[in-house]
Amino acid sequence: MKLRIFCSVFALSLISSIPMSLLPASAVEKVSASPGLTVSGRSSSKAAREIAALVARQEKAWNRGDLESFLSEYWKSAQVTYVSNGSVKRGFPAIREHYISRYGNSKASMGQLRLSDLEVSDVGARHVLCIGKFTVIHHAHVPIYGRFSLLFVKTKEGWKIMYDHSSQ
Repeated sequence: MKLRIFCSVFALSLISSIPMSLLPASAVEKVSASPGLTVSGRSSSKAAREIAALVARQEKAWNRGDLESFLSEYWKSAQVTYVSNGSVKRGFPAIREHYISRYGNSKASMGQLRLSDLEVSDVGARHVLCIGKFTVIHHAHVPIYGRFSLLFVKTKEGWKIMYDHSSQ
């Protein structure tokens, strides 16, 4: 049976190099008050723990401005799919181009990402579903909030994002 779960990641946005101290207090407060990367108890499998660690690595890579490390968790396949804002990108090159054109590849252009409320569920021997919340400080100094879902597939290289879907 072919899994057609269009999952998500990080509807993210640009940020300028303006210090957090110049952002409106409400924006800083909400991001700073984020509970961090928390994982629900839906699954305690080894795969679920590995996915939670992988998502935490992605958050850290994003916040360092390291787009290549962030993207390294995607499956390098024509089947990898990204869905957001009414658009569908298929294949790793298209997803990479989307991120570069929209977010750049520096800490200043990528902004700050906070992920929380992860729920990780096994959906088969080779697939794991992860849903959660994201917050990004937007270039207009207004946080963007939303939900994401990611479907991971176990490959020879380890767990990789197969489907990524984000909504605001």
